[in-house]
Amino acid sequence: LLGLLYRNYRLKQLNNEKLKVLNEELAHKNVLLDKHNAENELLLKEIHHRVKNNLEMVKSLIALQSAQIDDPVTKDAMIASQNRVQSMGIIHQKLYQGTNLGSIEMKDYFINLSEGILDSFNAEDRVKIECAMDNLELDVDTAVPIGLIVNELLTNALKYAFPEDQQGVINISLEKDSEHNLKLQVRDNGIGKTAGVAPKGTGFGSQLIQLLTRQLNGKMRERSHLGTHVEFDFTLQKSA
Repeated sequence: LLGLLYRNYRLKQLNNEKLKVLNEELAHKNVLLDKHNAENELLLKEIHHRVKNNLEMVKSLIALQSAQIDDPVTKDAMIASQNRVQSMGIIHQKLYQGTNLGSIEMKDYFINLSEGILDSFNAEDRVKIECAMDNLELDVDTAVPIGLIVNELLTNALKYAFPEDQQGVINISLEKDSEHNLKLQVRDNGIGKTAGVAPKGTGFGSQLIQLLTRQLNGKMRERSHLGTHVEFDFTLQKSA
């Protein structure tokens, strides 16, 4: 009986020693994994930083070129291109400055985007852009096209909704009304659109909005009453 008890005791000791070794190996692997993840995160942040800097350089080159252009239509097109580049640059800036490399907080993003567009039109003193929404994080593949859509709508509002230095307000809201559905609204209290009158501009911005809306499996509705109100419903792709 004593021999059996001793044998069980030794087996338990051996098992404990093996378990201790396995735990030490696991802890070491976890340390290596954490180090590897930290290195990858640093690398991704550096990539986003460089992309942002490159986009900033592209924006500066466009600004330099547009300063030498006298034709107002061409100049407007160059400013619109600047703002499109800026809308993507802000996303990469948020990614390398934030703690989550896979998503963007959209309310903060819209505020930064609005400030940049108001500055490009020198409209800070006469037009106010409000973001009436809760904080909402989206993945990069969704945030980029939504950012470009909002950029186009803000640009159109600042160009056409408030003529002759008229003052006004533009509202942006984005909400998740279900797990896989987003609702985006951009509205202004400007002069609105007149039925039967062809829209101004080249139409490229409208084509871009339609393309990006299809990319996000979305539907767009627009109405003009006490300003212009544009609303989108997007269906997000389900995770695999």
